[in-house]
Amino acid sequence: MIFSAAGLTLYFNKSTFGVERMAAAEDPEALSFVSGKTFGLPCGNNFLLKSEYSDKSFIGEFLYFNEIVCTLVVSEKEGTISFRYTFRNEGKEAVDLSEGDLGICLPFFDRCDDAELSLRRRVHAHLCTRGKFSAYCERYSGAATSLGVVMTEGASSSYALESGERAGERGEILLRLPAMKLAPQESYSVELCYYICNTREDFYKKADLLGFLNVKASALTVYEGEEIILSSKSAEKVRTEKGEVSFRNGEARIDAIGLGEHSFEVVSGDQVALGAYYVLPKDIFERRAGFIIERQFLSDGRYAGAFTAYDRLNDEMLLGGGVRSPFRVGGESAAALLFLLREGAAGRLSEQTREILDRAIAFYDREIYRGGEVADDAGGKRARFCKNYDHYPLFAAIKYEEYRYKGDIDVLLESASILSEYFERERVYAVTPFSMVTEALGKEGQDAVSEALIDRFSRGAAWLLLDDKKAFREIKYSASFVCGAVVALVDLFAATGRKEYLEGAKRYLAMLDAFTFPSLSYATDCVPTLYECDLGKGAVYDMSPRYTAIDFAVAYERAFRVTGEERYHLLSVKIARACLTLFGDRGASCRAKAAASILNGRELSPFEEISCGEDIVLYYIDLLFERK
Repeated sequence: MIFSAAGLTLYFNKSTFGVERMAAAEDPEALSFVSGKTFGLPCGNNFLLKSEYSDKSFIGEFLYFNEIVCTLVVSEKEGTISFRYTFRNEGKEAVDLSEGDLGICLPFFDRCDDAELSLRRRVHAHLCTRGKFSAYCERYSGAATSLGVVMTEGASSSYALESGERAGERGEILLRLPAMKLAPQESYSVELCYYICNTREDFYKKADLLGFLNVKASALTVYEGEEIILSSKSAEKVRTEKGEVSFRNGEARIDAIGLGEHSFEVVSGDQVALGAYYVLPKDIFERRAGFIIERQFLSDGRYAGAFTAYDRLNDEMLLGGGVRSPFRVGGESAAALLFLLREGAAGRLSEQTREILDRAIAFYDREIYRGGEVADDAGGKRARFCKNYDHYPLFAAIKYEEYRYKGDIDVLLESASILSEYFERERVYAVTPFSMVTEALGKEGQDAVSEALIDRFSRGAAWLLLDDKKAFREIKYSASFVCGAVVALVDLFAATGRKEYLEGAKRYLAMLDAFTFPSLSYATDCVPTLYECDLGKGAVYDMSPRYTAIDFAVAYERAFRVTGEERYHLLSVKIARACLTLFGDRGASCRAKAAASILNGRELSPFEEISCGEDIVLYYIDLLFERK
């Protein structure tokens, strides 16, 4: 059965009443925003009782096992297609329902099964739940047309992924409704409106016309005593733990008092948008350094001198079973060392902390780094020394920061040696400290070493210019390869001035634009309900901030520096902001929110109570915005 209205065509499955396909009516490719046979159905233990079809509306009725009947009416409303769900208790006793007992199946066609196919036939769904649900679905290629979804009646609490374990699938959404108690004959209604839009701006403009509550914030990470400005066209008031503040002329102001995380609610009629902001102490640098030394530095035992990830939820160190060093933890447990080296170079560490830092340097030299080679943990077998080239860029950065800390030119030469061996393997598609190392070599009068490193990099990167389609063959689930290619070619152009490197970088930038922009969630343009976890499975499903998103930001910022095109700088800031909202509630969420202060025009301010695995992201952001 086909229902067409508001520029959309929906194909219903007769046996399930679910939407099999949803496409823009004028789309020549008829790309479907949804998949499967269950889209739009109420989820839970229910079955279809009856269905009715007419030109004006489609009606389905579903019976839940606890005598709750859901009536779904699909009709045209104010230039949208409305799905209105009414859950009614037809039994003789009241029913207590937990969060998620009632819900709605929303399997968007958000899937990264193949790069080229994803560009042509897949969409990316940006979700915002908790309070009022909205979704903005766009093509991976960035081409029009997009789909907007807003909840105009009822509320949501969270979402879960029905089959998120399958590689590449991210769109199997189950929208979970709040806990409630329904008396006999009492009902609860939810309405979702679907409409066509071309850009995110179009999405919000139409949402405003439908009366959907949109809220933006001037900043969500601030220092104590500062002010947060919330703006909204329809909001009436904001509730905080300190009381209520009314919106006047579309704005409300919150005084940030009390360290840590604070929640707030923005209210418009029966709509509520939930948000949170984070207040930082002014001595955040000292607190972070102290936390690393006290909780993450290992002073005795097998790993004496090392740093490790710290699980603040369980108040314990994280060490992989059987490994001979904590380097295996995320491949990034040396990240705390990067932070302290930068603080030491700036003269912000005490003499006692500097002594501990020297011991940590000795540990990593003994366990991981040996004369230009970087090791893996080799399964805990000390007799083996297994190279892991994926770790070379990180250790080149460590040696560079150690050089800045000590002023020892031999350490700088070690960094150049690590990079040289890395480039010799044609490993040129990762973000490296190449430009910083060559600049430092020049200042130290090591022109011959610098030129040799540039030559080795050039020879290793030559294949990037031969076939720009090779990148798509390398990509499986992300565009990190293309990010690295952009950074490599931009760095080489800056070092050599050869225009073929700039032209090659532009070709890869075009690929990056097509594959990743605008398919990243840019923190929904500062909407307070920043990013939602899959509360059903306790995980975050989106691009990894450590291994993917931050590389996008670095690539675009490097491109801005050599081309001067402002759009690349704006992209890098947006992506970095989004990256800082992708951490989960139980990993580094406090840390990520604290680090967002750099994007509010202040110095990098990492919070202390986090695992150090995310330090590498903050280190990149520090370099990105030249916070040295």
